[in-house]
Amino acid sequence: MQSKREAAYFVVVLHDKKTVLIGVRGTETPEDLITDGLCRECAFTMEDLDGLVNSEVLPVTTREKVISTFPHYGHGGIVEAARELFMQLNDCTGDNGNSENTSSKKLGFLSTLVQEGSECHGYKIRLVGHSLGGAVATVLGMMLFGRYPDVHVYAYGPLPCVDLIIAEACSQFVTTIVNNDEFSSRLSINSILRLRSAAISTLSDNSPDDTAMIQKLARRILNANKHHERRSPHQDALCNTEPDLQDLQNGLGAYNGPSSSIDEPRSYRSLQIDQDVRRIPLDGHDSGLEEAQTSSGEILVESREMFLAGLIIHVVRNRRSLFPLWKCWNPQEAEQPYKAVFAKRENFRDIAVTPSMFMDHLPWRCRFAMQRTLEGQPSQRLANSDSPVQHLV
Repeated sequence: MQSKREAAYFVVVLHDKKTVLIGVRGTETPEDLITDGLCRECAFTMEDLDGLVNSEVLPVTTREKVISTFPHYGHGGIVEAARELFMQLNDCTGDNGNSENTSSKKLGFLSTLVQEGSECHGYKIRLVGHSLGGAVATVLGMMLFGRYPDVHVYAYGPLPCVDLIIAEACSQFVTTIVNNDEFSSRLSINSILRLRSAAISTLSDNSPDDTAMIQKLARRILNANKHHERRSPHQDALCNTEPDLQDLQNGLGAYNGPSSSIDEPRSYRSLQIDQDVRRIPLDGHDSGLEEAQTSSGEILVESREMFLAGLIIHVVRNRRSLFPLWKCWNPQEAEQPYKAVFAKRENFRDIAVTPSMFMDHLPWRCRFAMQRTLEGQPSQRLANSDSPVQHLV
């Protein structure tokens, strides 16, 4: 029976490729949706980052940067799911839960599978996943990295799940694939708040007579966001991501239409600005920490920005041009429908609202786009190159 923050996965041994493959399933059940929704930031422990800090494979500068900028944060639900999966695969503890008691400690499934003297000793470790599964596989790969000789993660359309420093530190062993305009790789608390604020601003500009009503609605929605309340470091360390149901009900039930009063005890104006609250303007540029009241063009954001980890490959659809017309008549010169490019992780901070934003997230659409990308490459060039996309399909 699956519970919240528990990832569904499978392990396959490919003897011909000397590889142990770990596949993590994406969102399918209500429990998976809970994991997706527990998106407040969660502090990584030094044990979580052991592979990044102590591995001699990574450059010294990368390891020093991870240590000097500690603490680091990730998506709460995904971090907890990865920790649970790590305990099952790498090591398990006895019922007393004391990992320091060596007598109660035993090897996990993966450790047993590849330990010295076993049939799979020396095999490569490959982790794959789509959507939620890709994000969990990313964090799990970070935890396994350094403990095994050859670990690599291929994440397809994952959620942004780690802070910027950790995202960059994972570039050597995590490959993230984003298909065109898919929404999940741009989905975070901050991107949703920026999209909501932009939508409210646009509605206000287009409907001057309804500005007051829209502002009332925005304030009621802001009241429902418990993340504006300041949390202690102890709560961050425990990944206390559970929402207060009664508070949500009070916040959502406060708006009774255009005629309702805006002078509620927990109104937007009564929010206290502290050091954990940042002002994010609508243009997407972080204005930093400021103790000031927000304007109509800004929104309160307390959550830290989450990013896609590793090396990012963006598979995009080419726009066919009508000119020059002779290219349309020559099949060899015609533009290919897809191409793969290396992308900056900062390009995926905001949701791209397009007709294909949801369809592009479907796993078979991603696979189709990568196949078409490979088909568009000249055969001789493809045979002589070490294309990242060639290894992903």
